Amino acid sequence: MAANAIACAACSTPVPREFWNRQETVRCQVCGQPLRAAVFPAIANYTLGVSPSALEGETEASCFYHPQSRATIPCQQCGRFLCALCDLEVDGRHVCPRCFEKTETIEPRRTMYDSLALAISTFPMLLLWPALVGAPWALFLVFRRWSAPSSIVPRTKIRFVLAALFAAAEIAFVIFIVYMMTQVALKGPRR
Repeated sequence: MAANAIACAACSTPVPREFWNRQETVRCQVCGQPLRAAVFPAIANYTLGVSPSALEGETEASCFYHPQSRATIPCQQCGRFLCALCDLEVDGRHVCPRCFEKTETIEPRRTMYDSLALAISTFPMLLLWPALVGAPWALFLVFRRWSAPSSIVPRTKIRFVLAALFAAAEIAFVIFIVYMMTQVALKGPRR
């Protein structure tokens, strides 16, 4: 970044680099106003985008995507030659744009098993027959996917806990209904 990136708030005069990140307040060299410039160190690491260099001879390797540009590095996934513009560094590896699309280190979405288990356990509460399948399935998801990554954004395990409680309650309710039906059947009709 240019040395005149930080300016005095009063007169807009550039603040010299030696005045940046000082503990004490300094005075502007032009207007005399007290100022203190807190600057992140990354401001000094500013670089412009890289332009690919043109081929100088027929014996040089050219970029797979830009035949008029000189290749600087091969893709470590597929082996295509890449110019400085096409070279993408991902986890310390140099890949081309096409291989970057296939890279599995970047997760655009995840299945949220905790929400799925909660939905499966709460929907059958309305009817008895879906609970016979939904409750055990919800418990299976809770125990099978407890350690699976739940979301790209950090979440708690409360949905899994609620799903397990609802599913256990549904199973207990189904067992109670079956027990009551067998008791009525055993006693027979009253005379």
